[in-house]
Amino acid sequence: MDDKQIQESFKNIDDRIAKVLEQLAGKEDLSPYFSMNAREIYAAQKKRALVEKLRTFSDSDAANMTVKELLTSTSNIALPTTVQARALLELSNWADLREICMIADVPKGAGKTIDTQIITQPTYRSWTEGSALSAANPTLTKRTCTLAEFGNVTQISDLLANTSALNFVEEIGSVDGSLVRQGIFEKVSVALSAGAGNTISAGSGSTLTFADVRNAIKANAADGQIADFIVTSPDNMWTAFSTSDAMTQYYGSLNNLMTQGLGQRARALGLDWYADPYFNTTFPASLKRLAYVGLKGRSAIWAASQTEPLVELYRVPTELASYIITHMAGGAQYGIANSICTITYQS
Repeated sequence: MDDKQIQESFKNIDDRIAKVLEQLAGKEDLSPYFSMNAREIYAAQKKRALVEKLRTFSDSDAANMTVKELLTSTSNIALPTTVQARALLELSNWADLREICMIADVPKGAGKTIDTQIITQPTYRSWTEGSALSAANPTLTKRTCTLAEFGNVTQISDLLANTSALNFVEEIGSVDGSLVRQGIFEKVSVALSAGAGNTISAGSGSTLTFADVRNAIKANAADGQIADFIVTSPDNMWTAFSTSDAMTQYYGSLNNLMTQGLGQRARALGLDWYADPYFNTTFPASLKRLAYVGLKGRSAIWAASQTEPLVELYRVPTELASYIITHMAGGAQYGIANSICTITYQS
């Protein structure tokens, strides 16, 4: 192949690449992805796929049926799969704390308890040339995650059976998804609480400030753990953003916080902010918790027998009733204690 043929081949390749990019840009506006990291892009694409699945259902004949008609027809498979899609969409609306966890592999037949190893880093060693070396083994600590079923069960009463399938999917899916999210949030948050190695007392009573967050970051950093997330409640987060420091410093983070539907979340002080209203129920005022600052993949462990909640329909003949259940089996444990700092308050 001469030089001219080689140049022609490259030109054809460039033309094909340009055509693909043009088609991709024509189908979807790519600009929202430019400021997102890989995790956020994945979340945005996943959410988009769920929305597309729900839109396909709403355009189908099944959406025009009642729930009773779907339960007694060959289209009944559409009901649990679409409720699952709506539940997953709801699961991504607030804080899915699985994002901050080290995911523990659950082999088939492993049962309900999963053991994971936490390695404590030893101090560095130095040697003298010509002298024999001695090994320093890292310290291994076992963490045991206990898997438990959680979710929601709804009896399909006469009232629900005679509603539109579209409304049923929207209401039941959103409720079940939020309850699964609550279960995940509570399990991971309690694990962080149990393993917190560092503690910072808030300087302004029961109000979270950026100064408290910086102190928590420093406490973990002193133990060699560089924090990259914070778990708190929306009211604590908004208080910190609206009352601490000069607000102009955080305009970029506030823009992310106010951008919905793209998998983005607020980022300030080098931390991703995971805020969920269930924080205040998991840690009520009597427990005096404001936030947890930690390191993704190190501070918490999540183990589950499936990656997403399952949705199933079943009928109890003796009751002449049908049920829909959304459930998953999962459990959480804390990881490296010194990578977690609790921000508490005294008053």
